[in-house]
Amino acid sequence: MRPIKIVLLIAFFAAVLPGCASSPPRKLMGAYRFPDGKLISVRKSEDKTLRYRVYQTGESSRLYKKRRLRYVSGPGFAARTPVTLVVDFKTDEQGFATGLTWRAEDRPVESADRVVGQEWVTFAGGDAELFGRLDLPEGPGPHPAVVLVHGSGKDAATDYFSSCDFFAANGIAALTFDKRGTGRSGGDYTFDFRGLAEDVVAAVSLLKRHPEVDASRIGLAGYSQGGWVGPLAASMTDDVAYVIVSYGMIESPAEEARLETREIMRKRGVDEENLKRVDELTLAGVRVISNGFREGWDEFDAVKKKYEDAPWMKQLSGTILDRLVKYPHWLVRLFGRFESPKHLPWFYDSSEVLDELSIPMVWILGGKDESAPNQLTIPKLRAYRAEGKPYELILFPDAAHGMLEFREEEGVRMYTGYATDYFRTEVGKARELSGLD
Repeated sequence: MRPIKIVLLIAFFAAVLPGCASSPPRKLMGAYRFPDGKLISVRKSEDKTLRYRVYQTGESSRLYKKRRLRYVSGPGFAARTPVTLVVDFKTDEQGFATGLTWRAEDRPVESADRVVGQEWVTFAGGDAELFGRLDLPEGPGPHPAVVLVHGSGKDAATDYFSSCDFFAANGIAALTFDKRGTGRSGGDYTFDFRGLAEDVVAAVSLLKRHPEVDASRIGLAGYSQGGWVGPLAASMTDDVAYVIVSYGMIESPAEEARLETREIMRKRGVDEENLKRVDELTLAGVRVISNGFREGWDEFDAVKKKYEDAPWMKQLSGTILDRLVKYPHWLVRLFGRFESPKHLPWFYDSSEVLDELSIPMVWILGGKDESAPNQLTIPKLRAYRAEGKPYELILFPDAAHGMLEFREEEGVRMYTGYATDYFRTEVGKARELSGLD
């Protein structure tokens, strides 16, 4: 899912343009397999379209509705025109997709069958009833299983998560649930890592009782914010066999804010000596935000005054510091409290949990991740490995957050698809840790 966007934490207003298109039907979403073994996932995209992802290659693009069961796509990660792909879904009498035909440019028509069974579940997580979907592999159980642990976004995971399709199509049951306060789950949306971890533990308990699941082979797969929540949840129960973290970090959200701001300013030409001063101001700003804008102003104002004549002070737009240096305290307090992440533990660091855990863990990181900067996480993981911890690091050097690859156009990242082999690496590690391979 999408990372915590530090630059928006204290924004005053968000302009939301209402979409004119209706959401794509859930009955079309799922995993499809072609006779040659190619596997694709079709899930909801961000703009009320569908998105396909190819398991073997990482190729991905949006699918735009042409008519009732026909969707089209253009070249690239999100293009609509010119049309280079036509997808026609086949459905049963209830409207559930049973397969599709796939006509790519200059290639014969291919047909794919929908695979993976699913059932809808509800369970109690803390003080909220949570809604989820359990995707089951073909064939008799009990199967190894994995719980997918969310990023920080508010989107309904049961609509958007695609990894569930790839896990289940490769022999691992996958439980995806809408995080509290999102989708069809109850409760209040929150950034409280411990509360979110308790919900993950409740999901593990649900799987333990399921007749199609092998209770001794349940793992967690955490994404972005799930890199904090997944290991924390594993430390709260003896029922988790392993954890896989994708594009997460060990250091705290405060440190994430510092590193992200530092990278933005570095790209704007600020030298190392002045980046240290930016760090000082950033951490003072985080202390104000983490206290609900009630405390820390004296320290922040003192640092701000110290550097008020520095040229880089005029280059803070788009950073966590932008509004803090521009607007009076009362205005920041008034609007900032509505925009700050609710109950976010700004200074939570996973090191203590990782020190104590002894279960296998795999961290899959992108070498060009700016949203969850990992230049400190990577050496820490290597140090754990050197100490004998069963923690593995897999680095995709050209991947950004979300394991997306990109090209740069005038300094702007244009995404092209997922890192080749990312999906297969994640699923392959889960199969290995589950004893399937």
